Amino acid sequence: MYQDAIEKVLQFTRPLHTITRTYGGLVLPGSSTYFFVNGNGVAITCKHVMDLIPAAENINRNYISYKAERDRIPNDGKYKKNIQGLQLKYKYLPETTVQLKNNFLNSFDTISEITCHAHPTLDLAILEFKGFNKIFYNGHATFLKDSSTIKQGKSLGRIGFPFPEFNNFRHNPETDDIEWTNTGNPNSPSFPIDGIVTRFVASQPNSGITGIEMSTPGLRGQSGGPLFDTDGKFTECSLPPTTCTWVLI
Repeated sequence: MYQDAIEKVLQFTRPLHTITRTYGGLVLPGSSTYFFVNGNGVAITCKHVMDLIPAAENINRNYISYKAERDRIPNDGKYKKNIQGLQLKYKYLPETTVQLKNNFLNSFDTISEITCHAHPTLDLAILEFKGFNKIFYNGHATFLKDSSTIKQGKSLGRIGFPFPEFNNFRHNPETDDIEWTNTGNPNSPSFPIDGIVTRFVASQPNSGITGIEMSTPGLRGQSGGPLFDTDGKFTECSLPPTTCTWVLI
C-alpha cells in the first residue's frame, strides 16, 4: 500500500549521522532524520534534532579550550592534581560528552552554513542550508492543503533512520579528535512503519489542533522524519519516541 509513497518520500528524506565522544573515551553513533520542502536547500526536522547543530559547536569549542589548558600543565608531581582541577573547572565526568560531530548525508556537495529556525512552542524546526553548489536530493515534500481529510482511523506511514549502523568514523589519537573516514559503512537503513490516527492534540486549551496521535509510536532515530499518506503527501513531522506527531498547518 505504501510502496510507491516510500520510494517517493526517500528521494528527499535524509539521515543526520551524529558521533559523540565521552570524556571517558567512548565514541557512539546516533541518527535522526530531516526532509526537504523545496529545491533551495530548506528542510524540516524536530527542534531537538536541530539543537544538535549549535550543541556541536559549543561542545567542541569547550573541549578545544580544555585541551589547550591541559597541554600547558607541566608533567611534574602535581600533574594529576592539576588535571583533576581542570576536570572540575570544565565539569567533565567520564560520561560527559566532550565532542560531537554531525554529518548531513547525501544532500549537498558542500555546506558552509546552516541557519536554524525553531518553532516557539512545538518540537519543530526549519533548517536553511547555505553555500552549496549541487543538491543530491530529488523533489520535495507536498503538504495536504486540507487537513480535515485526516480523521480517526486513517492509515498513515512514517519513515526515518532509527538504526545507526554506519561505522565510518574513528578517534584519531594523534589529534585527540573524532573524525569521519572514507572507510567502513557510511550508511544507515531507512525504516518505515505505519499506524492509524487515534486522536487529535492541542498544545494549549482552545488553541486549535496542533498535532495528532498515532496508534504506533515512532522510533528514536525517526525523529524529524515525515508522516505521509499512501500518495506520498505529507501531513506532519514525526516526533518519536512518543506517540504524538505534530501537524504542520
